Amino acid sequence: MCGHVEIGEQKDIKIIKRDGSAYTAKNSASGNPGSMLPVVTDALPDKVQEFRWGLLTADDNNIHSKNKHARVESLFTVGLWRERVGRKHCVIRIQAYFEYNRQEERTYKIERTDGKPFYIAGLWEHWLDVKTNILLPTFVMITMPPNRTAAEIHDRMPAILERANIKHWINPHLSGPERVSFLKGHPCPAESLNISLHKGHKGG
Repeated sequence: MCGHVEIGEQKDIKIIKRDGSAYTAKNSASGNPGSMLPVVTDALPDKVQEFRWGLLTADDNNIHSKNKHARVESLFTVGLWRERVGRKHCVIRIQAYFEYNRQEERTYKIERTDGKPFYIAGLWEHWLDVKTNILLPTFVMITMPPNRTAAEIHDRMPAILERANIKHWINPHLSGPERVSFLKGHPCPAESLNISLHKGHKGG
């Protein structure tokens, strides 16, 4: 699944820094696991923050990007995800994402046909860096089986939310099963995706 995204224009949003102050983010071309991306959480649903892509836990003693994706089918069977479902949900905003097709050895760029941003369902956690004593906000993107369009190039796709459905995923009054059931029941429409060959990025 995607390990490279296009963050896109961010002039219309203000991101809250760790000290509580706000700034208007500059346009950023791309992001990979380990990058800081715009995120809204169920803890602060009215604020956009920057979280690091790659969920870290208290057991980790170094920063890595191993936990960048969580399969929707495993949210209640894998302990790392089960501990956070129903408690720590987030939505990641990106403009596009890239998929590498190993059979064709080509990379494709996936965007919305209407040009609007993607909103990806995720889980989040704060991680304490014992070396610096800094609390680092991290997240993992959720993936699901592809719709008809995405299946042309890959066997997975991000769990894409329509903007109107964001409130259901980060609604703290809903249980984990209720939120996941809603996510599964509202897959991204195939006709909303546009896929094009991308020549500027190699690898998965």
